[in-house]
Amino acid sequence: MLQVREVELSKLKPWEDNPRLNDQAVNAVVRSIRTFGFNVPILCDQNLMIIAGHTRWKAAKELDLKAVPVIVLEMTEAQRRAFSLADNKTAEIADWDLPKLRDLLEELNSDDIKLSDLGFCDAELAALLADEREPDWSEFDQRLAILENDTYALLPVKIRPEAKKPIQAAIRTFAAEIGINDSDKAVLAGKVIQKLFGVEA
Repeated sequence: MLQVREVELSKLKPWEDNPRLNDQAVNAVVRSIRTFGFNVPILCDQNLMIIAGHTRWKAAKELDLKAVPVIVLEMTEAQRRAFSLADNKTAEIADWDLPKLRDLLEELNSDDIKLSDLGFCDAELAALLADEREPDWSEFDQRLAILENDTYALLPVKIRPEAKKPIQAAIRTFAAEIGINDSDKAVLAGKVIQKLFGVEA
């Protein structure tokens, strides 16, 4: 049976070759720990090298915590590195049931829970909690009618400023994963959107 024990933060050793870039998540974890407590132990090997929980470790340092809950696992060096990769990668596979997520966020919001403490950025919360009424597509349809004979139709899409860079990065990443290439960024984005919606070019 796994045992949780309190270990001085200064005794834990981060994996220096950790390929996971997690600095951008530290502030969200800090807010979560402040609100809910340190409820998920850090996993370490027998030498107190961190296996899983580098972001929590960094958050604990930000919060100036002296000790944190830790589970120690007996592992070889290869097992430690492999499990660390698996732990991070498998966390990416799951997806959200968006209607259920929206309902739950609305419930929590009505219970005076601060939604920003849950790790969602403002742009994500705005999109998830947006009014679901049918939007006015007339301007979009008019632009399509004007541009229908052009090789490419340039259609404006309104997004919040803080969402611009994450969306651009997501488009580039997805395009690379599925082998879509184009020197024109607008055309590249259009090809990605067509692929996502299953529209033939």
